[in-house]
Amino acid sequence: MKKYLLITVLFIAACSSTPRSNESSEDMMGGMDSVADAPMPEAPAQEKADEPTPEPPKAAPVASSQYSNLNSAIKSQNDEGIYRAATDILAQNGNDARALNALAMYHFKKGRFDLSRYLLSKAIGANPNMAELYSNLGVVQLAQNERREAIKSFKKALSINAMEPVASANVGSIYVQEKDYKKGLLALEVAYSRGVKDPRVMNNYAVALTATGSYDKAADLYKRVVKEDSNNREAMLNYAILLVDKMEKYKDGLDVISRLKFVGGPAGSSNKINALENKAKAGLK
Repeated sequence: MKKYLLITVLFIAACSSTPRSNESSEDMMGGMDSVADAPMPEAPAQEKADEPTPEPPKAAPVASSQYSNLNSAIKSQNDEGIYRAATDILAQNGNDARALNALAMYHFKKGRFDLSRYLLSKAIGANPNMAELYSNLGVVQLAQNERREAIKSFKKALSINAMEPVASANVGSIYVQEKDYKKGLLALEVAYSRGVKDPRVMNNYAVALTATGSYDKAADLYKRVVKEDSNNREAMLNYAILLVDKMEKYKDGLDVISRLKFVGGPAGSSNKINALENKAKAGLK
């Protein structure tokens, strides 16, 4: 069996889905007072039995402009803008799932995994039907080497939304790493079709396509990755393996190998690169 270079991707989606049109942001995100802020319940008194039970105060509605600020910061990948916009929203509603999600991934990028996990867990408690939250929780769990728990989180996300791109990308990459190429292909197709164009995901998708015999489609993916990132050594090596070992396109393979030798192959790949080069040269004779 040929050896391909696989990368299990940690792909971050800080953006959350918008509320459905028939739900307000309060309805969708819910309200849950903290234990410290909630009043202690009084012992039931017989004389108060007929009195109506007072409702807890609702969170103040979040202005649409505040969500616009958050969305703009996410789109421009402005980390400090994300932090400011998310904390402004949370000052109005401490259980706003979109703001908690964005703030969690801000802290994740800073390496504060425990804090990120806490914020995501709080968001899930407020809105347990938001697939993105479970996807990002899985990302954090992967970073903390909790692979089994991460897979559970990704699968939970997909049970809510079968087309969730982050969960699909990660689950697919894990399946490919475990050489379950058919399952990996199905998941990675979803991620790619939903706009995930991270080169690590595309590399793993192309590996799955190669392993299942879709050589032309895999070649197109590798070509795109290499064009956009001429120093992507892993994708170049896999592309060379596909061209030489699978498609017998020796001249094209030598061109890729030449570029790979110029930039330097991945660690430990020199023997494989030399073997591919020798095979391609022999094939041209």
